[in-house]
Amino acid sequence: MPERVIDICRGAEEIYIKTDRFVGTHISFNFYLPLNRERQAEFALLPFMLTSCGKNYPDFSRLNFTLSKLYGANLFSAAEKVGDYLLLKMGISVIDDKFALDNESITAEAVSLLLDLIFNPKAENGAFSQEDLAREKRKAIESIKSEMGEKRIYAKSRLIEEMFDDDIYSTPKCGTISQVENITGESLYKAWGDMLSTAFLRVNVIAAKEPADIAAVIKEKFEKIDRTNITDYSKTTPSRRRNNVKRVVEKQDIAQGKLGLGFNVVTTRGAENEVLTVMASLFGGGPYSLLFTNVREKMSLCYYCAASAVKEKGFITVSSGIEPKNAEKAEKEILNQLSLIGEGKFTDDEFGATIRGICDTLKTVNDSQGALDTWYSNRIFISPPFTPDEIADKIGSVKREDVIKLARTVSLNTVYLLMPKGAENK
Repeated sequence: MPERVIDICRGAEEIYIKTDRFVGTHISFNFYLPLNRERQAEFALLPFMLTSCGKNYPDFSRLNFTLSKLYGANLFSAAEKVGDYLLLKMGISVIDDKFALDNESITAEAVSLLLDLIFNPKAENGAFSQEDLAREKRKAIESIKSEMGEKRIYAKSRLIEEMFDDDIYSTPKCGTISQVENITGESLYKAWGDMLSTAFLRVNVIAAKEPADIAAVIKEKFEKIDRTNITDYSKTTPSRRRNNVKRVVEKQDIAQGKLGLGFNVVTTRGAENEVLTVMASLFGGGPYSLLFTNVREKMSLCYYCAASAVKEKGFITVSSGIEPKNAEKAEKEILNQLSLIGEGKFTDDEFGATIRGICDTLKTVNDSQGALDTWYSNRIFISPPFTPDEIADKIGSVKREDVIKLARTVSLNTVYLLMPKGAENK
């Protein structure tokens, strides 16, 4: 477990992860809100707007000067989907006080800066600045377009959109281009107020020494806000099975085809289902996996072929790059490899390599404050969350029989094909 978990106030907690492996302190504010088809773009834009300027830091030059005085402190922001919720992350990393000159309280100043940016934005008369808004909207649209241009990312996003066509999970994490274009200074200001009043907040502190009074300062900020309708983050809906497999074919001006398969999985232990982690990795998680060694290497049916699991929703996706003529063969063989797992037709060496590969990856989480921050912010459904080492221990106890049993519950939900124009549908 983390060093300690502190209840700051209603709807807010702090997790302190004690480590002396780094020379700095890393603090992130993680706000959780339900996914919202109509307002997704507004909420997703907030972390980037709030960390780019503030009432006391009206432009980037002023803000950058302040960060420079804090020995080059770094602000960071993100918007991600976690189950049926949108995670809005805003944080700062700064060197520990013991490395500062003249006994300066660098960490306290960094926390003060971050709090000021979040709770005291650059806005007037209930609206954000049009100039600042235009800048952040332009950056958001460029980011969405870049993901659309990267066909591997685009194809996986489209697969999830089609697989969850009747589920809020299909909502793009940053909204659509048209939604971003329609954001106004007033609508973004309202989203900011709604975030502060309704979002559940988890503050991650990763440092050798916990900053003094951080919980008390946050509590004081929230005392001025009506927080009677806080997000209940425990209600993620499992993926739903289909009576018939959904098939979608899309064509664009591309050379390489993309094949995506979405599967439902019957899980019993929720967000930390170690058996699902092992099964998905054995299926297509690395160079030891069945998809890599057989579909890609031995049969040469695709340029890449990988599987990943979303435990919170209970589903697996397979993404592959293919020659259009191999689409049908690749799909058939991917399904065959899955059936082999359900029949127990994998070697002890393959199973052992899978366990070792996952545990080795888990060990690397402790090598980065950013990775640790992501680890704890993505585990909102478990409080207190398990550490990477604790999950590695659980992974090591997974048995072949557990994986075989779970694999037999997997069912194909959706097949998505992104094909070159002019290619025949297979």
